[in-house]
Amino acid sequence: MWIQKGEFYSFDHFWLRLKRMIIYGIGNRKVLHQAQGGLMHTILYIGIMGLFLATILSGIQLEITMRFFHQEFLVGPVYLGFKLMANIAGILVIIGILIALYRRITRSYPYLPTTLEDYLILIDLLVIVITGFILDGANTWYYRLPWIDHYDLIGYEIALWLKSIYGYNYSAFQGVYTVIWLIHINLAIWSVAFIPYTKFYHMIVGGLFNTFFSRLEEPSAFKPIKDMDKKIEEGKALGAVTISDFSWKQRMDFDACVKCARCTNACPANASGKPLSPMNLIQTLKVQMHRGNFNGKLIPDVVFPQVIWSCTTCGACVEECPMLIHHVETILDLRRGVYSLGENTPSELQQVTYNIMRVGNPYGYDPMERKKFIDKLSTELGVEIAQEGKEYDYIYWLGCNASYDPNLQKVAYSLLRILKKAGVNVAILPDEICCGEPARRIGDEYLFRDIAGKTLENLRKYNFKKLLVSCPHGYNNFKKEYPLYFDIKFDVIHHSQLLNQLISEGKINVNREKIKYSVTYHDPCYLARWNSVTEEPRNVITKVTELKEMNRIKNHTFCCGGGGGGAFYDIKIGERISKLRIKEAASTGANKVVVACPFCNIMLRAEAPEYNLEVIDLAQLLDEASE
Repeated sequence: MWIQKGEFYSFDHFWLRLKRMIIYGIGNRKVLHQAQGGLMHTILYIGIMGLFLATILSGIQLEITMRFFHQEFLVGPVYLGFKLMANIAGILVIIGILIALYRRITRSYPYLPTTLEDYLILIDLLVIVITGFILDGANTWYYRLPWIDHYDLIGYEIALWLKSIYGYNYSAFQGVYTVIWLIHINLAIWSVAFIPYTKFYHMIVGGLFNTFFSRLEEPSAFKPIKDMDKKIEEGKALGAVTISDFSWKQRMDFDACVKCARCTNACPANASGKPLSPMNLIQTLKVQMHRGNFNGKLIPDVVFPQVIWSCTTCGACVEECPMLIHHVETILDLRRGVYSLGENTPSELQQVTYNIMRVGNPYGYDPMERKKFIDKLSTELGVEIAQEGKEYDYIYWLGCNASYDPNLQKVAYSLLRILKKAGVNVAILPDEICCGEPARRIGDEYLFRDIAGKTLENLRKYNFKKLLVSCPHGYNNFKKEYPLYFDIKFDVIHHSQLLNQLISEGKINVNREKIKYSVTYHDPCYLARWNSVTEEPRNVITKVTELKEMNRIKNHTFCCGGGGGGAFYDIKIGERISKLRIKEAASTGANKVVVACPFCNIMLRAEAPEYNLEVIDLAQLLDEASE
C-alpha cells in the first residue's frame, strides 16, 4: 500500500535515522510531553518491555541452555532479581491498564476515540497479566519456596492464598490450573497474532518504521513539487488529488496514526469549532487507502473542502504527534491539488494570489504606497535606501504588511530607529514584492517559485551579509523554503534575534523606569514552534519590564489564526482563533500583548479592545524603553 511503481524506501543517513527511531520510537520522547497520557504510556511501556524480557530469558533457559547444555542461569540471586523484575513489570502493566481504562470510561481526555476494540485490548492485557500472576503463585505454592517472599511480590501472596484453600492437595487444583494456563497461553498467542489488526500495529509501523523513515529535513521546509513544469505541460494536477498522489512516506504516516487525539487537542482550528480534526483527516485517508481507493478524488468526495481551509499551518499537530506524522504537509498537498484544478478554493484566497501576480502584494495595494513610506523613512530617520555596489551588514526586508499597514509601519519605524541608535549598517530595498509565502500556503506552488526567483534576482543586486525580517513567515520562507528551489548566499535573521544580540553587546541602553506596565508575550507559530526562536524575545522583554506568561507558550504556543491564509480568509464557523488567544492573554492580567509577527499583530489587534488590551510589537516596546 505504501510503495507504488517507481518509489523506494529511503535508507540514507542510516545512523541518524536509527538514532531518531531510538529517541522517538523506542524512547517515546514525544509521548512524555503530556502528563497523564505520558505517565500511562510510560508505565505500560516499561511494564510490557519488562514482561517481554522475562519471557525471553525464561525461553532462553528452557529451550537453549537447559536443552543443549543442561545448565540453568536463572538461579540464586539472579533468579531472585529475575522474579522481582517480572513482578514489578506485571504490577506496572496493571496500573497502566487501570489508568487507560479510567481515561476512556471517564472521557477525561477530549476527542480520544473509544471503541469496543480499545476495551477488548486493555482487558485482554489485564487478563494475561493476572492469569500470569496466578500461575506464578501456583508454582511458588507447588514447589514450596518460602524464601522467595520478598522477591515474588504478588506470586508469593497468591501462593499463601492457595495454600489456605487447598493446603497441599495439589491434585484438587490441577483442573483449575489447566484452565488458567490455557486462557493465559491462548490469549498471549492470539494477542501476538492479532497485532496487525489492532492498535498494537502502531508499535511496529509508528514506533519503528515511521520514526526510522521520518523526514530528516526541517519540518517547516515543506517539500517542493518534483517535475512541476512537466506536470503542468501534461495538464496534470499538482499536489494530491488522490491517495496515489501522496508520497510513500505520507501513506506510511496514515498507517502509523494510532488515534491518540493529541494532534486534534492541540489544533487551534478544532478548538475554535472549525471542521478540522488532524486525527480524523489522517484516519479518513487511511481508510481510503485500506479500501484500495487509490485513484478516487478526495475533495470534495471524501474530505470536505472546509477541512483543509480551516488549517492555519501552525504546526501544533506536528509538534504533538508521537509518531512524527506531518499533518500540515498532507494538508498543503491537498490544497495544491484543488488549487491546481481550480476547484474548491475560496474566492478570497484566489484573490490573494491574483493580487500578488498583479501588483506584488496579497492585499492589492498600489506599490506607490510603499514608495511613499520608504521615502518617509529616508527623510525622517535617515534610513539608507540600498544602492548597488555598496556594502551593508543588513538589508531590512519590510514585507507586505509593514509596507502598507499604517499600524505596522510604526513597527518598522521603531525598529529602524533602534538600529540607527545602535549604529547598525542597515538599508531597505527600493523595490520589494511579496516573498511568496501566502501563495505557497494557499497552494499556488508555481507562483511561489516564480516570486522566489524574482525576489532573489532583486536581492542579488546588493552586497549584504544578512537579511533582516520582522515577519516569522518571511523568516521561515527565506531561511528554509527558498533553498528548496534556489541557492541562497545570505543568512536570515529575525528582528527579535538582532535586538537581543544588540542588547547583549551593550549597543542598546534600556531604562526600565520608562515602562509603567506589564506585558504578556505571544509566541508566533512560525518563530517559536517552526524555528525554535523562543528565548530571544523573552530576553528583550525581561530587560525592559515584567513578563506575565500565558499557559501555552514557546513550542506549545497557541496560534493567532493568521497563518495558512487565515489572515485573508475566515471560515464562518465557531469562534475566531484570535479571540481564543486574546482571552488567554487577558487572563494573565497583563496590560499589553507583545508580538513579534505582523500577522499576529493584525489578528490579535482586532480582538484586543474588547478585553482592554493593547497589542504592540517587540520593537515598539524596546523603542519606548531605550535611551
